[in-house]
Amino acid sequence: MQTPDHNSDILFDEDLYTIEWSDIEHAEMDYENYLNDIESFFREDFEDAIPEENIY
Repeated sequence: MQTPDHNSDILFDEDLYTIEWSDIEHAEMDYENYLNDIESFFREDFEDAIPEENIY
C-alpha cells in the first residue's frame, strides 16, 4: 500500500528512544509500595470473593 503523504526526509532521533544500561542499573525500585499494592489487590479480591454472611 502506498502512502503518498509520507515524508521520508524526517530524521529519526535514536537518542530519544535509547535506554542505556546505566538507566536501568541505577533505578531504585520502591519495593515497599510495590508489596503494598500486591497485598491490597489480594485483600480486595479475597473480600469480593466471599460474601460476609459466609465468613466464620
